[in-house]
Amino acid sequence: MDRLISTYILAQTDSQEQADAAIQDIVKDVGTNPSKLLSLVQGLGEYLTSDEAFVRSKATALLSTTLSTLDQSKVNASAVNVLVEFYCDRLTDQACVPELLKGLLALSKFDKFTGTDCAKAVKAVLAFVNVQTYQQTARHYVFMFFDSVIDRHSQSLRPMSSDFVFGFIQCLDGEKDPRNLLLAFTLIKKIIQEFDIAQHVEDLFEVTFCYFPITFRPPPDDPYGITSEHLKIGLRDCLSATPYFAKFALPLLLEKLSSSSGSAKKDSMETIAACAPVYGSSALTPHAEEIWSGLQNEIFHATGDELEQVALNTLQVITTELSMGVSMGGSNDPLEKFLGPIIADCMTQLQKPELKLAKPSGKILKACAMASDPACTSITLSTVPTLLSQYNSSEQSTRKKALLDVLLDFLDASKVLYGSVGQSSEYDTDFVTPLLAFKDRFFQLFTNAIMSSNEYSALRLAGVKGLHGMILLREFLSETEISYAVQYFVRIVLEDPDVELQETALSSLASLALIMPGVVRSMALPAFFKMLPTSQNDMEVDTVVQRKSPEYILNAVTKIGLEPSLFADIVPQILEKINLVSQEFDSSNATYPLSLLTTLLVLLRAKAELGHSDLPQYLDQLAPRLIGMCILPTVSAEDIDHVMKSSEILEVVAGITRVIMIHVDTSAQNEFVKAIFNIFVAGNLSALSTNMSDAHQVPFTPLQSDARTSQQNACVLFATVIDGCRQQTLLPVDNLQQFTGSLVEVAITTPNTTQRTALSKAVATMLNKFNKANVLQEFISQTLIPELHSRIRQEQALFEQREAALTMYIWITKAMVLSTNAIGYDMAGELMNVFSVPRLGKVAADGFNLVIGEQEDVLTKETFAVIRLLYKQRFFNHCIPVLVNGFENSADEVRHNFLVALSHVLRNIPKQVLLTELPPLLPMLVHSLSFPDPELKASTIETFQIITKDAPALMAEHLSTLTPLLVSLTNPSDPANTMKVRIAALKCLAAQPKSLPFTALRPYKTQVLKELERSLDDRKRPVRREAVECRSQWFTLSGSIASA
Repeated sequence: MDRLISTYILAQTDSQEQADAAIQDIVKDVGTNPSKLLSLVQGLGEYLTSDEAFVRSKATALLSTTLSTLDQSKVNASAVNVLVEFYCDRLTDQACVPELLKGLLALSKFDKFTGTDCAKAVKAVLAFVNVQTYQQTARHYVFMFFDSVIDRHSQSLRPMSSDFVFGFIQCLDGEKDPRNLLLAFTLIKKIIQEFDIAQHVEDLFEVTFCYFPITFRPPPDDPYGITSEHLKIGLRDCLSATPYFAKFALPLLLEKLSSSSGSAKKDSMETIAACAPVYGSSALTPHAEEIWSGLQNEIFHATGDELEQVALNTLQVITTELSMGVSMGGSNDPLEKFLGPIIADCMTQLQKPELKLAKPSGKILKACAMASDPACTSITLSTVPTLLSQYNSSEQSTRKKALLDVLLDFLDASKVLYGSVGQSSEYDTDFVTPLLAFKDRFFQLFTNAIMSSNEYSALRLAGVKGLHGMILLREFLSETEISYAVQYFVRIVLEDPDVELQETALSSLASLALIMPGVVRSMALPAFFKMLPTSQNDMEVDTVVQRKSPEYILNAVTKIGLEPSLFADIVPQILEKINLVSQEFDSSNATYPLSLLTTLLVLLRAKAELGHSDLPQYLDQLAPRLIGMCILPTVSAEDIDHVMKSSEILEVVAGITRVIMIHVDTSAQNEFVKAIFNIFVAGNLSALSTNMSDAHQVPFTPLQSDARTSQQNACVLFATVIDGCRQQTLLPVDNLQQFTGSLVEVAITTPNTTQRTALSKAVATMLNKFNKANVLQEFISQTLIPELHSRIRQEQALFEQREAALTMYIWITKAMVLSTNAIGYDMAGELMNVFSVPRLGKVAADGFNLVIGEQEDVLTKETFAVIRLLYKQRFFNHCIPVLVNGFENSADEVRHNFLVALSHVLRNIPKQVLLTELPPLLPMLVHSLSFPDPELKASTIETFQIITKDAPALMAEHLSTLTPLLVSLTNPSDPANTMKVRIAALKCLAAQPKSLPFTALRPYKTQVLKELERSLDDRKRPVRREAVECRSQWFTLSGSIASA
């Protein structure tokens, strides 16, 4: 022990590591054997009494550090008492005070630190430590010590409350460090709560309020993270901690409120608002007139929205507090005395409501009315009759609109105070809004405003908002009145030409649909659907009379139809419309039926995003009906053109089916999939939920390559159902391998590209999801892949079939890669071998985009595909070396395909992976810009733009080659430089000055600016726009960027 102590004490400043090691050894030694604490004290004896202040301080620091890290449970009460005595006695040694305070802080947290110890230590600190003469660290120890003893021993300190409070005031007086102030403000609040401050109220207030307003600004990169707001909140909590501060604080706060500093004004108002509930009505009443005078200036002559809102909030809080005072009735009532001048001033301004002070007057009345029932009643009865009279006598639309805005403020205030429809019953039902007495006049006022024929739409807009506000007030309008109001909204949506008015009325209907769907269902939906055409003839008539378009009405339906009961009412009505129009419309007139179906899709997606629980029911009620509507026209004997055969219609129906399927459980999926397979595989149409199931004349064989084109197109629906299956769902086939093989055969031999793509997706989905425990592994590797290889390489076969086989191969590769199945990487390698095959090489190269890219409609997480973590990175690591090697060792005509594949891979991998692996690939990327393929060029340039932004040092190495090349790609005379290429090149060039240093770009500045003149005259506007931005970046490039 003595050796360690000696090592620590004698260690010089440059031997700090040696000193720290000694401390750690001492702490470890004492921690394992607390009896050695006495040995430590004894060993430090000669150093603690040394004539050198530095040695005494260092010895004290060692003891205090040991106590700070010691397991306190191993130190008995006697030892703690002795240590407290020792530390208190030594506080007269100024050189050691900071370390002594650290030790007292550590001891105060010991369980054996008694109330007697606490009182003794506190008295010693107050008596011997002149706090403000020490460094920040020592002062901080004092405040932390006070915080510790108040939390643990406040009961022991109460007998000395007066001395403690006075002593604390002395310690705080003159403190400026924000770290200490933040702690001191917390202590002030605790002292007010725990001790009797009656004898020192003014002193405590003065030592606190002297910091108001806080003007502290943290230095840049402040490691402590203390902000001005932290200090403001801390000080505000102190000032609002006791009503004793009221008589001192309010006059000073009001004085600060009249200052010119916006920050001081804001702070003053927020502090008044925080203090008002604590100070109480009796303290506020004498200052009520002065408070109003100060606040009205910040509202009537607001210098910013934030200050105005703070003033209004403060006004509301003051009104609320005065409402709780003892009511004396009449003019002596504190609330009435406060509100009297406010109402008078505001009504004076509202005599000319079109002027600028009228709007803030309405805000003031609203803030006060929101405060309490007495305030709302007083203000309403004093102002509303006059406002109504003004409105009726006014002829100017602008004046009427301004008055309606004030009435809208009253409605908002009542909604806040008395509650609104659909809110929980947290409001006192014994109170009703005083506006109830004016309900009929309000209703008439707002409806007349809506029906006014003048051109000032703002007045009509206010009328709509007023009716909406009245509907939302709790227990205000009757059901009949609400119905009338909704009728007005419906009429505006369907008949009014004013777009803003339409949108406002529709927005009101949408919000009402969520809280009172019954009214919207009975009043709005029938009117909307009545306006929708049911035949081709209706469409023509609508055009003649210029009624709202079906798309407009259906858009309105999507806004109000999310609520489950409303959606349940919408579905059969849309199905009925589709059924009627589909009998007359052919595929060339698919716009209206498509809009009807899209409405369902938009609503379903929105409901899914909101987590609605009613989606599963539509697997039986909606999906089979729509699928039946699409299938039945394909089996009619005439095979006429029918709108439900349209590819756009099929895609939307597929989307609807997908959304519903992914939100049902496995058992429901099993039943649905069984029914779908019965239709598509067995051709049994009796399962369709339609009364037309017996009308077909030809068999339904969509999974055959020689079926009708319309039946083949219906495979889109079949593929969607398979894609929506969960991994646990059972496919109703006897032999999955055989079934998969048959689909592959059809996909290869069919001339129908829609059928081919759909079946390729279906096969890929099945192989991805249902290859549990690799049950299909052997089938894939030994049967499926060899067969596809053979078809692809069969040169005497039709090119279309070889291409179809390659398409299927690419989809299967994607399915395997997503699940990180080893087969997928082998298949990717085989795809690269196809690069050298004429015509098919380009298809194979583009296939890499499908393999690694994300699809929206198939093989996604949402549709339960097997997607392994980091699958893109693994694919990248596997393919890049092969692609690079293939590029280097292939003929020029094949190199292009390797570059295309590379660009697709780079475009689809995470940025962090791209930047890590990029350096060896840059020469290939630069070379790819010399090929004539526009898509390859644009893709490569986008990659370079990412590099420029995120890896500028790497880009700087290739500027001599790349910058002139990018400039040449902006030349429109080269047919390969399409608009997309030129825009990409200009964006990449514009990114260089933002990221690269001036010294690197200086040699190219003149050339780039000269060449950009050509792009400024480009025939395409988007190109010219990018050229202007690019030229601006290069033109402002200067030496000041050299440090970039």
